[in-house]
Amino acid sequence: MNGREEGATEPLMADPVRSLTRTRDGRREAVFAVATFAGYLVAAYWAKELSLEQPVLIWFPPAGLAMAALFLRPRLLPIVASAELVSTAVVMGLASQFGPLALVVNSGAISGSYAVGAWVMRREGLDPALRSAADILRLAFGALIVASGLAALTGVGVQVWVGLAEGGEFFRQVWFFWVGDVVGITCLTPLLLIALTAWLDGDRPAVTDIEHRTNLALLVPEYLSPAVAALLLMEVVDQPMQFTYLAFVPLILIAVRHGVPGAAVAVLALGSVMIAGAHILVPEAVERSDVQLQITLMSGTVLLSGAVVSARRDVLDTAERVRDIIEASPDLVVSVDSDGVIRYLNPVGRRLLGQAAIGITEEPTDARRFLPGDLELNLVAEAVRTAQRTGTWTGETSIQLPDGHMLPVSMVLVAHRHPGDDAVTYSAVCRDMSDRIRAEDELRRAVLYDDATGLANRVLLTAHLARTVEGSTPESQVVVLFVDLDHLDRVNQTFGFRIGDRVVVQMAERLTRLTRSHELVARYGGAQFVVVMPEVTDDYQAVVLASRILEAFADPIEAGDHSIQVAGSVGIAVADPAKGHHHVLRSAEIALHRAKEAGGGRFAIFDADLQYRSEQRLDMEEHLRGVLSRQAWWLEYQPILETGTDRITGAEALLRWTHPEHGPVPPFELIRLAEESGSIVQLGEEIIRRACEEAKTWHEHGHDLAVSINVSARQLREAGFADDISRIIHDVGIAPDKVVFELTETVLATNHHGEGASLQRLRDLGCLVAMDDFGTGYSSLSSLRELPIDVVKLDRSFVVDLAEAPDASSMVSAVVELTETLGLLLVAEGVDHPSQVQMLAELGCPRYQGFVFSEAIRPEALTALLDGRSSNPTRTHHPDENGATDDR
Repeated sequence: MNGREEGATEPLMADPVRSLTRTRDGRREAVFAVATFAGYLVAAYWAKELSLEQPVLIWFPPAGLAMAALFLRPRLLPIVASAELVSTAVVMGLASQFGPLALVVNSGAISGSYAVGAWVMRREGLDPALRSAADILRLAFGALIVASGLAALTGVGVQVWVGLAEGGEFFRQVWFFWVGDVVGITCLTPLLLIALTAWLDGDRPAVTDIEHRTNLALLVPEYLSPAVAALLLMEVVDQPMQFTYLAFVPLILIAVRHGVPGAAVAVLALGSVMIAGAHILVPEAVERSDVQLQITLMSGTVLLSGAVVSARRDVLDTAERVRDIIEASPDLVVSVDSDGVIRYLNPVGRRLLGQAAIGITEEPTDARRFLPGDLELNLVAEAVRTAQRTGTWTGETSIQLPDGHMLPVSMVLVAHRHPGDDAVTYSAVCRDMSDRIRAEDELRRAVLYDDATGLANRVLLTAHLARTVEGSTPESQVVVLFVDLDHLDRVNQTFGFRIGDRVVVQMAERLTRLTRSHELVARYGGAQFVVVMPEVTDDYQAVVLASRILEAFADPIEAGDHSIQVAGSVGIAVADPAKGHHHVLRSAEIALHRAKEAGGGRFAIFDADLQYRSEQRLDMEEHLRGVLSRQAWWLEYQPILETGTDRITGAEALLRWTHPEHGPVPPFELIRLAEESGSIVQLGEEIIRRACEEAKTWHEHGHDLAVSINVSARQLREAGFADDISRIIHDVGIAPDKVVFELTETVLATNHHGEGASLQRLRDLGCLVAMDDFGTGYSSLSSLRELPIDVVKLDRSFVVDLAEAPDASSMVSAVVELTETLGLLLVAEGVDHPSQVQMLAELGCPRYQGFVFSEAIRPEALTALLDGRSSNPTRTHHPDENGATDDR
C-alpha cells in the first residue's frame, strides 16, 4: 500500500508521528539559527585575537561559517546580518568609527555578498557533500570569487566612506580583505557543509570514506598529523614559515586515504595551527600574505584531491553495486565486441547458454551461434544498426539454448562507443518471455474458451460467426445448429450439480467428435451449444449432423456410479449474409424452442411461420413491459362456496390483461412472460397488495371471506418475500388468516432455494397456505401430512367424471377422509354442473368453486353479489377444449 493510501487510514497513529517529527525538525532549525549567530561572534573574536596589528585580519572565519549557513538555509540572512553588525561594533570595537548608519550598511553589504555567493552555488548545483572535483570548483567560484569578491569591494568601500581606509590604498585593502575571507572560507566552509548537511538531515556526519575499514579511535591523531608537523616545523626551523609546506605530504595522504571528509577535517586543523603560528612568528603584512596564499593553495589542492578520490570511490561503489545487481539479475546479461565475441556473461546467461565464466574457455564464443534462424539473425542485425544510430534498441526475438529449445526473450541492446575510437561494443539484457507468453495464452484462452469444456465461448463464437457469415455465398452457405440438453435441471436436482457438470462435459466431447475440423463447436451457456458449419453446399448436411447429435444424446452417460439417460433438441438455421451473424444465431435459437415446444428430442428448421410467431412473442413482451409500468392489468375473482349452503366463503384472485391487438392473454401466459422478463417479483407484490385491499373493502362491508392469491416459486425464492407480505398486511390492515397463498404441489414439494423457509414464515405471520391442483404433480396422499399447508384444492380432473365414474367417487371420498383426519380444508376446483355439487355434498367435500356458480368476475360485481344486489351469475361461456374452467 502506498503512502497516500496509508495516510487516509492512519490518522490516530501517523499524526502524532508527524507532529513529533515536525517538533524535532523545528527545534533543530532553531538550534541551527542560534548556533549560526553565536558561532559567527565566536569566530569573529577568534579572528581578532589571532590577527596582526593591522586593520585587516589574517583570516576571517565568520565568512566560512556564513557561506555554509546561507547555502543550507538562505532564510538565515537576517541572522547573519545581525551577527556581522554585532561583531563589527562589539567584538571588533569599531562602533564609534563606523557610526550607526555605516554599521547597518556594512553588515547588510557583507552578509548580502555572502548570500549572493551561496545563491550562485545553489544555482550551479553544488552538492554539499563535495564528492566531486566539479563541486570544489563550484564552491571556489561561488564562495572565493563571487562572495569574497563582493564582500571585499563593499566592505572596503564602507571603510573608505567612514575614513577607516584611505582611498589611495583601496585596491591594496581590498586584496587583504579578500584574502582573509578566502582563507576563512577555504579552511572552514567545506567541513561545515559536510557536517551540517548530515546534522540537518538527522544523520551522523561521515568523517571518512572507509569508515567500515578504519579504527575511528586512530582518526584523530591521523587527521592532526599535518597540523602537528607544521607546528614542529615552525618551532624547530630558523625561518619557521619557510618549510611548513612539508605538511602538505601527510595532508595529501589523508585525502587519498579518507577522501573529502578527511581532507576537510585535516585542512581545518592545519589552517588553525598555521594561522596561530603566523600570528606569533610573522611580523610583516607582506609575509602574512605569503602565509595566506600557502594555506589557500595547500587547502584547495588537498580538498580537490579528496573530492577526486571520493568521486572515484563513489564510481567504484556504484560499479560494484551494478555488478552485484547484474550478477544477481534473473535476466540474461551479455556483453559482446563488434565481432560478436562474448566478453561477459552473468550467471543466468552462463547457465542458460551452457558457458563457463568468460576467460576460462579456451576459445572465444561467438554470440551468433545462439541465433541459428535467419529470422533471428536478421532481426539482431537490424537491432545492431538501430543501436549504432540511436544508442539503444528494444524488441523481442528468440535464442537457441544448447538443448535446441528456442527461448523467447525481450531484448534491450545498448551500443557503447569508445571516445577517439570507431570500435563499438554491445551489451544486451534478455528477459525470458516464456512465462509471459504462457500467461497471455492462458488469458486469451480464459477470454475466448469455456473453462469446463474447453470449447469456444460466446466471445469467440460471435467473432468467428461474424467472419464466416460475411464471407459466405449462396453456393457455400453457413449453417448454425443450436443444441440444448433437455431437462438438465432434473439431473441437477436428482444427482447434484457436480454430476450435471460432468454430463455437460461429456456432451461437449461427443459434439466435438461428431464435427469436422473446420466446424466450430461453442458452449453458449449452461447446457446449450452452438455448431457453426461453414461451406455447406447442401442443407441436408445440417440435417444429417443434427440427427447424429440426437443419436449421440440417446446413448447413456456414465457419470460416477450413475448411468444417466438424457435427451436433446436442435434448432437449425441458414445464414443470410445480408442480415448478419446475429440474425442466424437468433433464428437457430427460435428453431430450438420450436423443437422443445414439440416435445423435445428432435430438431426443427427455422422458417417464415416460426419467424412470425417469434416476432409476435417479442411484441407481446414489449407490450407487457408497458402494462407493468402503467399497471394496465386488473384482477377478477372466482368465488369459493360452502357445499350445501352455497354461501361465499372466499374468492380466488385471477390476473387479467387484454392485448390491444391479439385480445385477452391467458393468465398463465402473462405470468410466464413476467417470469422470463424478470418482473414477476414486482408484479406479484402489486397483485398481493391489490387483492388484500379489495378483500379489506369486503370485510368492512361485513362480508367475512378469505382471498386466495397464487404465488410462483420465483417469488418464494426472494429473501425478503415474507417481510414484504408482512408489510403489506400491516399497511392494508387485513387479518392474516384471511389471506391464502396458493402454490402447486411441485413447488411445495421442493426446497432447493429456501422455499420451505419462506412458507414457514408466511404461516408464522398467520397466513394460510393452499396446495393448488392436487393430484397433478408428484405428491401422494400420505405426503400431505409432511407439507406446510392448510388447504388442499382438488384438481378438476377428479371432479369431471364424478357423477359417472365410481372410481372417481372413491378417490374423492379418500381425499375427503384424509384431509379431515389431517385437519385440512378441502376445496374442489372446476365444478361445472349441479350434479357435481350434489355428489360433492354427499361425499362430504366442504368447499367448491367453478362455473356452476360463477365465472371469475370483477371486484365490484362480487361486491354486488355479496350485498345481494345481484342474483347468482350464470355461466356465460363453456370450458376450453381441454375442459379447463379455472383459467388462472
